[in-house]
Amino acid sequence: MEKDMINLEIKGSGSSTGGKYNTVLIKGNGKIDGNLDCIHMEIQGRCEVNGNVKAESVKVNGHTSIKGSLDADKIEIHGESDVDGDLSVDKSIIHGMISVHGNFNAECFNMEGAFTIRGLLNAGELELKLHGPSEAREIGGEEIMIRRNGKVKFTRLRKMIIPLGFNTGLTTDVIEGDEIYLEYTKAKIVRGNNIELGPGCNIKLIEYKNDFKQHEDSEVGTYKKLK
Repeated sequence: MEKDMINLEIKGSGSSTGGKYNTVLIKGNGKIDGNLDCIHMEIQGRCEVNGNVKAESVKVNGHTSIKGSLDADKIEIHGESDVDGDLSVDKSIIHGMISVHGNFNAECFNMEGAFTIRGLLNAGELELKLHGPSEAREIGGEEIMIRRNGKVKFTRLRKMIIPLGFNTGLTTDVIEGDEIYLEYTKAKIVRGNNIELGPGCNIKLIEYKNDFKQHEDSEVGTYKKLK
């Protein structure tokens, strides 16, 4: 951290220019014009950033909209976030909704909620508990676990994400990983070493190297063991 770096605080409603800061704290409704480079960013309310964000840690309680890309060591979101560009992070913990118009790269992606990723979702460890309809163009990782959370603890969160009666599954073209467990997932291709399908899946093609298990309430068009 540089000695001359200052903090940026917006309380109530206000705006500021981008730049380099130590801590960025928004309590209320804030707008930042330009790229933002900081150590720590915390949003309690709403914030719009018209540029890219680079930070060691980002914590959101509320809603944030980033018109560029987000690059962070750790993000923790309780609420809703929209990223127009790419999202790159080491560790992400999300309770709510996230929308990424580019690619999402993470070492560890832990989520309870719903997401829309227009590009590729790539993570070393992926653990998703779905509360609403979710989609990504392709998903890749080492350990992939996708479940539909039947017992909803976050009543307010569920009402925000999904109207009653909507499908709460995942839709994607391709899922590829080492260890894969899926529930309520619709995909064209699932490829991995060990694959287990729980209930509610609809997969056109399964390609596995070691082991494949299928729940009786899931549908598979074709499956084959790779040499």
